[in-house]
Amino acid sequence: MYRKKFLTAFLCLMMAVSVRQYASASEVGALEEDMPPLPGEETWIEALEDESETGTEEETEGPGSEGDIILGEDGTEMADEGESESESELESESESESEVEITVEVVEVTQYALDTDLVPIPEYDADKVFFGDEYRFTQVEGKCAVVCSKEGCQVYEGKGDTYRVVGEMDYYGVCYVLADEDKEWVYIESGNVRGFVNNGDIVTGDVADRIISVRGDDLTEARLTLAKTDNAAFTYTTTTVNEVVVDKVYAIAACSTEIYEQKKTSAPVVGRLAEGGLCYILEDTGTDWCYVESGDARGFVQAEDLIRGDEADACVAQAGEEMLSRAEVLIAPRDNRACYYTLTSVQAASTSQLLRETMVKYALQFVGNPYVWGGTSLTHGADCSGFVQAIYAQFGYSIPRVTWDQAAYCQRIPISEALPGDLIFYFDGRSIYHVSMYIGNGAVVQAANSRAGIITSGIGGNAVYAGRIIQN
Repeated sequence: MYRKKFLTAFLCLMMAVSVRQYASASEVGALEEDMPPLPGEETWIEALEDESETGTEEETEGPGSEGDIILGEDGTEMADEGESESESELESESESESEVEITVEVVEVTQYALDTDLVPIPEYDADKVFFGDEYRFTQVEGKCAVVCSKEGCQVYEGKGDTYRVVGEMDYYGVCYVLADEDKEWVYIESGNVRGFVNNGDIVTGDVADRIISVRGDDLTEARLTLAKTDNAAFTYTTTTVNEVVVDKVYAIAACSTEIYEQKKTSAPVVGRLAEGGLCYILEDTGTDWCYVESGDARGFVQAEDLIRGDEADACVAQAGEEMLSRAEVLIAPRDNRACYYTLTSVQAASTSQLLRETMVKYALQFVGNPYVWGGTSLTHGADCSGFVQAIYAQFGYSIPRVTWDQAAYCQRIPISEALPGDLIFYFDGRSIYHVSMYIGNGAVVQAANSRAGIITSGIGGNAVYAGRIIQN
Protein backbone atom coordinates (compact mmCIF):
# COMPACT_ATOMS: atom_id res chain seq x y z
CA MET A 1 0.00 0.00 0.00
CA TYR A 2 2.64 2.47 1.06
CA ARG A 3 4.94 1.30 -1.71
CA LYS A 4 2.19 1.93 -4.28
CA LYS A 5 1.58 5.45 -2.95
CA PHE A 6 5.32 6.18 -3.02
CA LEU A 7 5.64 5.08 -6.64
CA THR A 8 2.60 7.14 -7.63
CA ALA A 9 4.01 10.25 -5.94
CA PHE A 10 7.43 9.70 -7.53
CA LEU A 11 5.93 9.38 -11.03
CA CYS A 12 3.89 12.59 -10.56
CA LEU A 13 7.01 14.45 -9.43
CA MET A 14 9.01 13.29 -12.45
CA MET A 15 6.20 14.30 -14.84
CA ALA A 16 6.07 17.78 -13.26
CA VAL A 17 9.83 18.24 -13.64
CA SER A 18 9.68 17.12 -17.30
CA VAL A 19 6.86 19.54 -18.09
CA ARG A 20 8.75 22.34 -16.31
CA GLN A 21 11.96 21.68 -18.25
CA TYR A 22 10.08 21.39 -21.53
CA ALA A 23 8.36 24.73 -20.91
CA SER A 24 11.66 26.42 -20.03
CA ALA A 25 13.24 25.18 -23.26
CA SER A 26 10.21 26.42 -25.18
CA GLU A 27 10.56 29.84 -23.57
CA VAL A 28 14.20 30.12 -24.60
CA GLY A 29 13.31 29.11 -28.16
CA ALA A 30 10.55 31.69 -28.36
CA LEU A 31 12.82 34.47 -27.16
CA GLU A 32 15.61 33.52 -29.56
CA GLU A 33 13.23 33.37 -32.52
CA ASP A 34 12.27 36.98 -31.89
CA MET A 35 15.89 38.12 -31.74
CA PRO A 36 18.22 38.47 -34.77
CA PRO A 37 21.07 35.94 -34.54
CA LEU A 38 24.52 36.92 -33.35
CA PRO A 39 27.55 36.53 -35.63
CA GLY A 40 28.35 33.08 -34.24
CA GLU A 41 24.82 31.88 -35.06
CA GLU A 42 24.18 33.60 -38.34
CA THR A 43 25.22 31.10 -40.96
CA TRP A 44 23.58 28.20 -39.13
CA ILE A 45 20.11 29.70 -39.37
CA GLU A 46 20.40 32.27 -42.16
CA ALA A 47 17.28 31.66 -44.26
CA LEU A 48 15.69 32.80 -47.50
CA GLU A 49 12.83 35.04 -46.40
CA ASP A 50 10.11 36.51 -48.52
CA GLU A 51 10.52 40.22 -47.67
CA SER A 52 7.90 42.66 -48.83
CA GLU A 53 10.52 45.30 -49.71
CA THR A 54 12.96 43.15 -51.72
CA GLY A 55 10.96 40.10 -52.70
CA THR A 56 14.13 37.99 -52.21
CA GLU A 57 14.61 34.78 -50.32
CA GLU A 58 17.55 33.46 -48.31
CA GLU A 59 18.72 29.88 -48.24
CA THR A 60 18.68 28.01 -44.94
CA GLU A 61 21.63 25.84 -43.99
CA GLY A 62 22.88 24.45 -40.70
CA PRO A 63 22.65 21.57 -38.34
CA GLY A 64 18.83 21.69 -38.14
CA SER A 65 18.55 22.31 -34.42
CA GLU A 66 15.19 22.86 -32.74
CA GLY A 67 13.66 26.17 -33.75
CA ASP A 68 15.36 26.33 -37.21
CA ILE A 69 13.31 27.46 -40.19
CA ILE A 70 12.86 24.66 -42.77
CA LEU A 71 11.84 25.45 -46.34
CA GLY A 72 10.08 23.07 -48.70
CA GLU A 73 11.02 22.58 -52.36
CA ASP A 74 8.59 25.32 -53.36
CA GLY A 75 10.24 27.77 -50.96
CA THR A 76 7.36 27.80 -48.46
CA GLU A 77 8.00 27.40 -44.76
CA MET A 78 7.36 23.94 -43.31
CA ALA A 79 6.87 22.93 -39.72
CA ASP A 80 9.90 21.18 -38.26
CA GLU A 81 9.87 18.04 -36.17
CA GLY A 82 10.22 20.06 -32.98
CA GLU A 83 7.59 22.23 -31.44
CA SER A 84 5.91 24.98 -33.46
CA GLU A 85 6.11 28.69 -32.67
CA SER A 86 2.51 28.65 -31.35
CA GLU A 87 3.32 25.70 -29.09
CA SER A 88 6.33 27.57 -27.73
CA GLU A 89 4.16 30.57 -26.96
CA LEU A 90 1.55 28.43 -25.16
CA GLU A 91 4.19 26.71 -23.08
CA SER A 92 5.95 30.00 -22.27
CA GLU A 93 2.70 31.48 -20.96
CA SER A 94 2.53 28.71 -18.36
CA GLU A 95 6.00 29.58 -17.01
CA SER A 96 6.41 31.50 -13.79
CA GLU A 97 7.68 35.09 -13.78
CA SER A 98 10.91 34.05 -12.08
CA GLU A 99 11.70 31.49 -14.79
CA VAL A 100 11.09 34.05 -17.56
CA GLU A 101 13.48 36.46 -15.88
CA ILE A 102 16.14 33.75 -15.66
CA THR A 103 15.72 32.93 -19.36
CA VAL A 104 16.02 36.59 -20.40
CA GLU A 105 19.16 36.91 -18.30
CA VAL A 106 20.74 33.91 -20.06
CA VAL A 107 20.03 35.39 -23.50
CA GLU A 108 21.44 38.80 -22.53
CA VAL A 109 24.58 37.28 -21.01
CA THR A 110 25.18 35.25 -24.17
CA GLN A 111 24.80 38.32 -26.36
CA TYR A 112 27.01 40.41 -24.09
CA ALA A 113 29.68 37.72 -24.10
CA LEU A 114 29.85 37.82 -27.89
CA ASP A 115 30.00 41.61 -27.80
CA THR A 116 33.07 41.45 -25.61
CA ASP A 117 34.84 39.47 -28.35
CA LEU A 118 34.75 42.55 -30.59
CA VAL A 119 38.27 43.96 -30.68
CA PRO A 120 38.74 47.74 -30.44
CA ILE A 121 40.30 49.50 -33.43
CA PRO A 122 44.11 49.42 -33.06
CA GLU A 123 44.94 53.14 -33.38
CA TYR A 124 43.12 53.33 -36.70
CA ASP A 125 44.04 56.34 -38.83
CA ALA A 126 41.96 56.49 -42.01
CA ASP A 127 44.32 59.07 -43.51
CA LYS A 128 47.23 56.61 -43.46
CA VAL A 129 45.60 53.45 -44.75
CA PHE A 130 47.77 51.48 -47.20
CA PHE A 131 45.67 50.50 -50.21
CA GLY A 132 48.40 48.62 -52.07
CA ASP A 133 51.64 49.12 -53.95
CA GLU A 134 50.00 51.32 -56.59
CA TYR A 135 51.26 54.83 -55.86
CA ARG A 136 50.30 56.55 -59.10
CA PHE A 137 47.55 59.17 -59.16
CA THR A 138 44.41 59.28 -61.30
CA GLN A 139 43.23 62.45 -63.01
CA VAL A 140 39.63 63.43 -62.22
CA GLU A 141 37.35 66.43 -62.65
CA GLY A 142 37.24 67.99 -59.20
CA LYS A 143 34.49 70.38 -58.17
CA CYS A 144 35.78 73.93 -58.44
CA ALA A 145 35.51 76.02 -55.25
CA VAL A 146 36.34 79.58 -54.22
CA VAL A 147 37.18 80.88 -50.74
CA CYS A 148 34.29 83.06 -49.51
CA SER A 149 35.78 84.03 -46.13
CA LYS A 150 37.19 87.57 -46.21
CA GLU A 151 39.92 86.46 -43.80
CA GLY A 152 40.89 83.70 -46.16
CA CYS A 153 41.21 80.17 -44.83
CA GLN A 154 43.78 77.64 -43.78
CA VAL A 155 44.30 74.15 -45.17
CA TYR A 156 44.80 71.53 -42.47
CA GLU A 157 46.43 68.12 -42.35
CA GLY A 158 43.28 66.61 -40.82
CA LYS A 159 39.56 67.22 -40.43
CA GLY A 160 39.72 69.96 -37.81
CA ASP A 161 41.53 73.16 -36.90
CA THR A 162 43.61 71.37 -34.27
CA TYR A 163 45.68 69.71 -36.99
CA ARG A 164 48.80 71.19 -38.55
CA VAL A 165 48.38 73.87 -41.21
CA VAL A 166 49.70 72.64 -44.55
CA GLY A 167 48.68 75.67 -46.64
CA GLU A 168 46.95 79.04 -46.65
CA MET A 169 44.40 80.51 -49.05
CA ASP A 170 43.35 84.12 -49.63
CA TYR A 171 39.86 85.53 -50.09
CA TYR A 172 38.73 84.42 -53.55
CA GLY A 173 41.40 81.76 -53.63
CA VAL A 174 40.53 78.88 -55.94
CA CYS A 175 40.72 75.16 -55.21
CA TYR A 176 39.15 71.84 -56.23
CA VAL A 177 37.12 69.60 -53.93
CA LEU A 178 38.25 65.98 -54.30
CA ALA A 179 36.48 64.21 -51.41
CA ASP A 180 33.89 64.56 -48.62
CA GLU A 181 32.10 67.39 -50.42
CA ASP A 182 28.91 67.02 -48.35
CA LYS A 183 30.62 67.05 -44.96
CA GLU A 184 31.84 69.74 -42.59
CA TRP A 185 35.46 69.27 -43.65
CA VAL A 186 36.24 68.73 -47.32
CA TYR A 187 39.43 67.54 -48.96
CA ILE A 188 40.81 69.97 -51.53
CA GLU A 189 43.70 70.49 -53.89
CA SER A 190 45.05 73.93 -54.78
CA GLY A 191 48.34 74.12 -56.64
CA ASN A 192 50.69 71.80 -54.75
CA VAL A 193 48.70 72.04 -51.50
CA ARG A 194 46.45 69.13 -50.57
CA GLY A 195 44.45 68.95 -47.33
CA PHE A 196 41.22 69.83 -45.53
CA VAL A 197 39.27 73.08 -45.31
CA ASN A 198 36.07 73.92 -43.51
CA ASN A 199 33.14 73.66 -45.91
CA GLY A 200 31.79 76.96 -44.59
CA ASP A 201 34.85 78.81 -45.89
CA ILE A 202 34.25 77.97 -49.55
CA VAL A 203 31.50 78.17 -52.16
CA THR A 204 30.95 75.85 -55.10
CA GLY A 205 28.53 75.46 -58.00
CA ASP A 206 27.03 78.45 -59.79
CA VAL A 207 28.33 80.94 -57.22
CA ALA A 208 31.91 79.75 -57.67
CA ASP A 209 31.52 79.76 -61.45
CA ARG A 210 30.30 83.38 -61.45
CA ILE A 211 33.21 84.51 -59.26
CA ILE A 212 35.69 82.77 -61.56
CA SER A 213 34.15 84.29 -64.69
CA VAL A 214 34.27 87.82 -63.22
CA ARG A 215 37.63 87.77 -61.45
CA GLY A 216 39.46 85.51 -63.87
CA ASP A 217 43.24 85.84 -63.52
CA ASP A 218 42.96 87.55 -60.12
CA LEU A 219 42.18 84.21 -58.47
CA THR A 220 45.07 82.76 -56.47
CA GLU A 221 46.09 79.27 -55.41
CA ALA A 222 47.06 78.11 -51.93
CA ARG A 223 50.50 78.82 -50.49
CA LEU A 224 52.43 75.84 -49.17
CA THR A 225 53.32 76.06 -45.47
CA LEU A 226 54.37 72.44 -44.90
CA ALA A 227 56.51 70.31 -47.20
CA LYS A 228 54.57 67.77 -49.26
CA THR A 229 56.75 65.00 -47.89
CA ASP A 230 55.71 65.89 -44.32
CA ASN A 231 51.99 66.24 -45.08
CA ALA A 232 50.16 63.06 -44.04
CA ALA A 233 47.05 64.27 -45.90
CA PHE A 234 48.81 64.48 -49.25
CA THR A 235 47.68 60.98 -50.25
CA TYR A 236 44.28 61.02 -48.51
CA THR A 237 43.01 60.27 -51.99
CA THR A 238 45.08 59.39 -55.04
CA THR A 239 43.03 61.59 -57.34
CA THR A 240 44.08 64.96 -58.73
CA VAL A 241 42.78 67.52 -61.21
CA ASN A 242 46.23 67.78 -62.78
CA GLU A 243 47.54 65.79 -65.71
CA VAL A 244 49.29 62.67 -64.50
CA VAL A 245 50.31 60.62 -67.55
CA VAL A 246 53.09 62.33 -69.52
CA ASP A 247 55.12 61.57 -72.63
CA LYS A 248 58.16 59.36 -72.22
CA VAL A 249 61.57 61.03 -72.08
CA TYR A 250 64.14 58.24 -72.27
CA ALA A 251 67.45 58.04 -70.41
CA ILE A 252 69.97 55.18 -70.25
CA ALA A 253 72.34 54.56 -67.35
CA ALA A 254 75.89 55.16 -68.61
CA CYS A 255 77.18 53.17 -65.63
CA SER A 256 75.75 51.47 -62.59
CA THR A 257 74.05 54.34 -60.83
CA GLU A 258 71.99 54.91 -57.73
CA ILE A 259 68.66 56.70 -57.38
CA TYR A 260 68.53 58.97 -54.34
CA GLU A 261 65.70 60.27 -52.20
CA GLN A 262 67.08 63.80 -52.42
CA LYS A 263 69.40 65.78 -54.67
CA LYS A 264 72.52 64.76 -52.77
CA THR A 265 74.66 61.64 -52.61
CA SER A 266 74.36 61.49 -48.83
CA ALA A 267 70.60 60.93 -49.11
CA PRO A 268 69.04 57.45 -48.76
CA VAL A 269 69.31 55.29 -51.88
CA VAL A 270 65.80 54.30 -53.04
CA GLY A 271 66.81 52.32 -56.13
CA ARG A 272 69.73 51.09 -58.20
CA LEU A 273 69.93 51.18 -62.00
CA ALA A 274 72.37 48.83 -63.73
CA GLU A 275 74.53 50.01 -66.62
CA GLY A 276 72.39 50.12 -69.75
CA GLY A 277 69.20 50.22 -67.68
CA LEU A 278 66.26 52.38 -68.75
CA CYS A 279 64.61 55.20 -66.84
CA TYR A 280 62.22 58.03 -67.73
CA ILE A 281 63.00 61.64 -66.90
CA LEU A 282 60.02 63.40 -65.27
CA GLU A 283 61.51 66.65 -63.92
CA ASP A 284 64.67 68.81 -63.71
CA THR A 285 66.01 67.93 -67.15
CA GLY A 286 68.21 71.06 -67.26
CA THR A 287 69.97 70.71 -63.90
CA ASP A 288 72.75 68.59 -62.40
CA TRP A 289 70.07 66.22 -61.10
CA CYS A 290 67.20 64.54 -62.92
CA TYR A 291 64.05 63.24 -61.28
CA VAL A 292 63.38 59.83 -62.84
CA GLU A 293 61.06 56.86 -62.75
CA SER A 294 62.25 53.34 -63.50
CA GLY A 295 59.81 50.58 -62.72
CA ASP A 296 58.59 51.44 -59.21
CA ALA A 297 61.74 53.34 -58.27
CA ARG A 298 61.34 57.12 -58.26
CA GLY A 299 63.98 59.62 -57.21
CA PHE A 300 67.00 61.67 -58.22
CA VAL A 301 69.91 60.63 -60.42
CA GLN A 302 73.00 62.67 -61.23
CA ALA A 303 72.62 63.91 -64.79
CA GLU A 304 76.20 63.03 -65.70
CA ASP A 305 75.43 59.33 -65.13
CA LEU A 306 72.72 59.30 -67.81
CA ILE A 307 72.70 59.04 -71.60
CA ARG A 308 69.93 61.35 -72.80
CA GLY A 309 68.43 62.93 -75.89
CA ASP A 310 68.84 61.44 -79.37
CA GLU A 311 71.47 58.94 -78.21
CA ALA A 312 69.10 57.53 -75.60
CA ASP A 313 66.27 57.38 -78.14
CA ALA A 314 68.54 55.45 -80.53
CA CYS A 315 69.47 52.95 -77.80
CA VAL A 316 65.81 52.29 -77.01
CA ALA A 317 64.90 51.92 -80.68
CA GLN A 318 67.73 49.44 -81.27
CA ALA A 319 67.28 47.26 -78.17
CA GLY A 320 63.52 47.58 -77.76
CA GLU A 321 61.98 49.35 -74.78
CA GLU A 322 60.66 46.19 -73.12
CA MET A 323 64.02 44.46 -73.38
CA LEU A 324 65.87 47.06 -71.31
CA SER A 325 66.20 46.51 -67.57
CA ARG A 326 64.54 48.70 -64.95
CA ALA A 327 65.82 49.81 -61.57
CA GLU A 328 65.98 47.59 -58.52
CA VAL A 329 63.68 49.02 -55.82
CA LEU A 330 65.44 49.41 -52.47
CA ILE A 331 62.79 51.52 -50.69
CA ALA A 332 59.11 50.89 -51.45
CA PRO A 333 57.21 53.86 -52.93
CA ARG A 334 55.05 54.26 -49.81
CA ASP A 335 58.21 54.80 -47.73
CA ASN A 336 60.03 56.87 -50.33
CA ARG A 337 59.85 60.60 -49.53
CA ALA A 338 60.72 61.40 -53.15
CA CYS A 339 57.81 59.41 -54.57
CA TYR A 340 55.50 62.45 -54.92
CA TYR A 341 58.05 65.03 -55.95
CA THR A 342 55.79 65.09 -58.97
CA LEU A 343 52.44 63.33 -59.45
CA THR A 344 53.23 62.56 -63.08
CA SER A 345 54.18 59.14 -64.44
CA VAL A 346 54.71 57.50 -67.81
CA GLN A 347 51.88 55.07 -67.12
CA ALA A 348 48.36 55.30 -65.79
CA ALA A 349 47.47 54.17 -62.28
CA SER A 350 45.81 50.84 -61.69
CA THR A 351 42.07 51.29 -61.29
CA SER A 352 41.97 48.86 -58.36
CA GLN A 353 43.54 51.28 -55.89
CA LEU A 354 41.01 54.03 -56.55
CA LEU A 355 38.23 51.45 -56.39
CA ARG A 356 39.43 50.21 -53.00
CA GLU A 357 39.67 53.74 -51.63
CA THR A 358 36.19 54.63 -52.83
CA MET A 359 34.64 51.38 -51.59
CA VAL A 360 36.04 51.70 -48.07
CA LYS A 361 34.94 55.32 -47.72
CA TYR A 362 31.49 54.35 -49.01
CA ALA A 363 31.19 51.50 -46.49
CA LEU A 364 32.27 53.64 -43.53
CA GLN A 365 29.39 56.06 -43.97
CA PHE A 366 26.97 53.34 -42.80
CA VAL A 367 28.67 52.80 -39.44
CA GLY A 368 26.06 53.20 -36.72
CA ASN A 369 23.21 51.72 -38.74
CA PRO A 370 21.41 48.63 -37.37
CA TYR A 371 22.13 44.94 -37.74
CA VAL A 372 19.10 43.05 -39.10
CA TRP A 373 19.18 39.31 -39.58
CA GLY A 374 18.45 38.51 -43.22
CA GLY A 375 18.71 42.18 -44.17
CA THR A 376 20.64 43.67 -47.06
CA SER A 377 19.76 47.34 -46.55
CA LEU A 378 22.72 49.57 -45.76
CA THR A 379 20.43 52.12 -44.12
CA HIS A 380 17.61 50.07 -42.57
CA GLY A 381 19.73 47.10 -41.54
CA ALA A 382 21.81 44.20 -42.82
CA ASP A 383 23.48 41.09 -41.47
CA CYS A 384 27.17 40.45 -41.98
CA SER A 385 26.98 38.83 -45.42
CA GLY A 386 24.15 41.12 -46.54
CA PHE A 387 26.27 44.14 -45.63
CA VAL A 388 29.30 43.18 -47.73
CA GLN A 389 27.08 41.99 -50.59
CA ALA A 390 25.30 45.37 -50.69
CA ILE A 391 28.61 47.28 -50.60
CA TYR A 392 30.04 45.31 -53.50
CA ALA A 393 26.80 45.63 -55.46
CA GLN A 394 27.19 49.41 -55.42
CA PHE A 395 30.42 48.97 -57.39
CA GLY A 396 29.12 46.53 -59.97
CA TYR A 397 30.06 43.24 -58.29
CA SER A 398 27.46 40.51 -57.90
CA ILE A 399 28.64 38.23 -55.09
CA PRO A 400 26.76 35.39 -53.32
CA ARG A 401 24.34 36.15 -50.52
CA VAL A 402 25.49 33.92 -47.66
CA THR A 403 28.81 33.83 -45.87
CA TRP A 404 30.12 30.40 -46.80
CA ASP A 405 29.22 30.95 -50.48
CA GLN A 406 31.08 34.26 -50.39
CA ALA A 407 34.11 32.46 -48.95
CA ALA A 408 34.04 29.96 -51.82
CA TYR A 409 33.60 32.76 -54.37
CA CYS A 410 36.69 34.76 -53.32
CA GLN A 411 40.34 34.16 -54.04
CA ARG A 412 41.73 32.96 -50.72
CA ILE A 413 44.77 34.91 -49.43
CA PRO A 414 46.53 35.19 -46.04
CA ILE A 415 45.15 37.86 -43.73
CA SER A 416 48.62 39.44 -43.68
CA GLU A 417 48.23 40.21 -47.39
CA ALA A 418 44.75 41.72 -47.13
CA LEU A 419 44.16 45.15 -48.64
CA PRO A 420 41.27 47.51 -47.87
CA GLY A 421 38.15 46.18 -49.56
CA ASP A 422 39.12 42.51 -49.15
CA LEU A 423 36.88 40.30 -47.02
CA ILE A 424 37.85 38.59 -43.76
CA PHE A 425 36.26 35.23 -42.92
CA TYR A 426 35.81 33.63 -39.50
CA PHE A 427 35.74 29.92 -38.61
CA ASP A 428 34.28 28.33 -35.45
CA GLY A 429 35.75 24.83 -35.89
CA ARG A 430 32.87 23.61 -38.02
CA SER A 431 31.98 26.27 -40.56
CA ILE A 432 32.68 29.74 -41.88
CA TYR A 433 30.18 31.72 -39.81
CA HIS A 434 30.97 35.44 -40.17
CA VAL A 435 32.44 37.94 -42.64
CA SER A 436 33.77 41.49 -42.36
CA MET A 437 35.46 43.96 -44.74
CA TYR A 438 39.07 44.94 -44.15
CA ILE A 439 39.67 48.71 -44.10
CA GLY A 440 43.38 48.83 -43.28
CA ASN A 441 45.59 49.26 -40.21
CA GLY A 442 44.33 45.96 -38.74
CA ALA A 443 40.71 47.16 -38.71
CA VAL A 444 37.46 46.02 -40.32
CA VAL A 445 33.96 47.36 -40.88
CA GLN A 446 31.23 44.82 -40.19
CA ALA A 447 27.59 44.22 -39.38
CA ALA A 448 28.48 42.71 -36.00
CA ASN A 449 25.27 41.75 -34.19
CA SER A 450 21.92 43.09 -33.07
CA ARG A 451 23.40 44.94 -30.11
CA ALA A 452 26.44 46.55 -31.78
CA GLY A 453 25.01 47.12 -35.28
CA ILE A 454 27.37 48.17 -38.08
CA ILE A 455 30.70 49.07 -36.55
CA THR A 456 34.43 49.36 -37.11
CA SER A 457 36.67 47.18 -34.97
CA GLY A 458 39.86 45.18 -34.92
CA ILE A 459 39.90 41.98 -36.96
CA GLY A 460 39.21 39.90 -33.85
CA GLY A 461 39.52 36.21 -33.05
CA ASN A 462 38.55 33.23 -35.21
CA ALA A 463 39.63 35.04 -38.40
CA VAL A 464 41.16 32.37 -40.63
CA TYR A 465 41.84 33.95 -44.01
CA ALA A 466 41.01 36.85 -46.31
CA GLY A 467 39.11 36.73 -49.58
CA ARG A 468 39.99 38.88 -52.58
CA ILE A 469 37.45 39.93 -55.20
CA ILE A 470 39.09 43.13 -56.51
CA GLN A 471 42.10 42.04 -58.53
CA ASN A 472 45.10 44.38 -58.61
